[in-house]
Amino acid sequence: MGALGERKRRSKRLALSIPVRVYGRSPDDQPFRDITATMMVSAHGGLLQMTPKVKRGQTLLLVNCVTDEERKCRVVYVESKRRTKKVGVEFTDLKGDFWHVYTPIVETKAPAASENTQEESKLRS
Repeated sequence: MGALGERKRRSKRLALSIPVRVYGRSPDDQPFRDITATMMVSAHGGLLQMTPKVKRGQTLLLVNCVTDEERKCRVVYVESKRRTKKVGVEFTDLKGDFWHVYTPIVETKAPAASENTQEESKLRS
């Protein structure tokens, strides 16, 4: 797809390796724990390399090994290659910065030019 046809992302992706533990259930309902690391992160989720089999729509529990924070997420992408899989996950709740790499965006409105002039004249008087 060309640049015009690409889907706009909700948040910027960062190529970071953050250690995580992933808990879930296999398609045959067996519990698993996978210790892995992220390949990419965003404010809305991340891309992981995983060994256990998972499917789109499945709910997983992600634990950030640096902070021990837990976050439920949903599998939104699976790319299988032999023994490992690239798995894209999306947080089900966006409370806080799970990866601790994003700063909140605060929208500020610049004052109008006439307001700047009025403020400057007050300061000079």
